[in-house]
Amino acid sequence: MGQDYRDQVRDKMRTTRRTLYPFLTPDTKWNSPFQCPQPGFRNKAKMVISGSKKTITLGLAPTPRHPHGVDLEKCPLYPESIRATFEPIRQWLLRLGARPYQIDAHRGELRHVLVSANPAGELMVRLVLRSKAALKRVENTWPDLARELPGLRVFSVNIQPEHTALIDGPEEIVLSPQRFLPMPGVGTDLFLAPGAFFQTNTAGALALYNQAAEWAARLRPGLVWDLYCGVGGFGFAVADSLGANPSPGEAGGGEPGSCQVIGVELAGAAIEGAKHAAQLQRATPGQAPHENQTTQVTGDTTGSNTTDDITTNQVISKPAANGLRFITADAGKWIKNQKKLVTPDLLVVNPPRRGLGNELSKWIEKSEIPHVIYSSCYQPSLVDNLHRMKSYRITELKLVDMFPHTRHVETIVLLSRK
Repeated sequence: MGQDYRDQVRDKMRTTRRTLYPFLTPDTKWNSPFQCPQPGFRNKAKMVISGSKKTITLGLAPTPRHPHGVDLEKCPLYPESIRATFEPIRQWLLRLGARPYQIDAHRGELRHVLVSANPAGELMVRLVLRSKAALKRVENTWPDLARELPGLRVFSVNIQPEHTALIDGPEEIVLSPQRFLPMPGVGTDLFLAPGAFFQTNTAGALALYNQAAEWAARLRPGLVWDLYCGVGGFGFAVADSLGANPSPGEAGGGEPGSCQVIGVELAGAAIEGAKHAAQLQRATPGQAPHENQTTQVTGDTTGSNTTDDITTNQVISKPAANGLRFITADAGKWIKNQKKLVTPDLLVVNPPRRGLGNELSKWIEKSEIPHVIYSSCYQPSLVDNLHRMKSYRITELKLVDMFPHTRHVETIVLLSRK
């Protein structure tokens, strides 16, 4: 924390150059790094609820040194819109009268509270309970919390009965009329359903999306696959940069307006938001979707679909919103099922920390895809994947410093076949 921020970024650049050296060329272009606005850059807070019925702490879990937990209300990483929720939430939980969950004893009901905020100060609050014992009280009293938090747009309860380190469980109960929290994207708003992943740093996420859009606009691909697409941040940005608006069934061409983008994501909550945004775009072409519009999302949104449920015909014939399609499937398994599809001109991947894995990396190596945009949150896994993708070299890259004062950095690279 004591190191000058500019020195932190320079150190990360030097480390990246050493780490990725085997995959660079003399002509590799280093774009200016994104430097994080400080403080208050985090758009979400994940708080353990600890203490007792009479005294509640929202923050870090209890330890021998801090038996009552560590309150994070004044943490400078959070914007004011999130910090201002701590006391109203604490007082509401005290009135609720349920006992905070005790990890060692495996008893109590209140486990976590998760707060997300967009730049306009609108909020999503998720309360994680051990069981449904207190659910009725929550249903009856959450409007009181909404009155104290004017920015509250989405409120849900998650049930996590397991004695596990996983924060949330499989059952999500949305109590608010509005299901999605709008977040800024490129070309459209993005929509977060409870449980959907979004980058913790909103400005950093936009830097990633804009960089991908810039590269795509230069490459002019006719067909783009966006694997691990999440809520559609990269897919919408790329489609916007290409003016994608194909006729049904078109699969290429490379001319403005003829691009198709297919997003694939396993997490049902994320794909639900992506489909919601796409439906709103289709309903109001040329206009940014309004945050309060709602649509009926059909089909499975739990992430339980398998690639066996998705045929080549379904992918091609599905109606598109400005050239976009979103599919709930495991990326690796989905690719195996696409033997009859045209290989994309551009592949966009934004995998989790573990990377693409051996099988998918090898498939990309054997493909004839000319360009890959790879957004990585963990450089060692990126390096491991690139060792299996020997036909590719990094032609351009950008560092996005999502997490200042840590060693972590996001790296987005443009890969081209040799």
